[in-house]
Amino acid sequence: MIKVRCYKCSQAFHLTEQNIANTLAAEGITRKPALYVAECPHCRQANKVSLRRVRLPEAESTGDEAAGDQVPD
Repeated sequence: MIKVRCYKCSQAFHLTEQNIANTLAAEGITRKPALYVAECPHCRQANKVSLRRVRLPEAESTGDEAAGDQVPD
């Protein structure tokens, strides 16, 4: 978990590494960027989060992608 504090309203919120990886995969980003932009759930302000020390897991595949890979008999 990554703890982030909004610089505008000072509310703290958490991000999970899996959520970040899934969002980046959905946007089509294959390499790990230096920064991730997280929106504060309280005031909707964009906050830059450094991914320097974060180890991102593989993105989870959705049910639609898994169904598209199967070949019908």
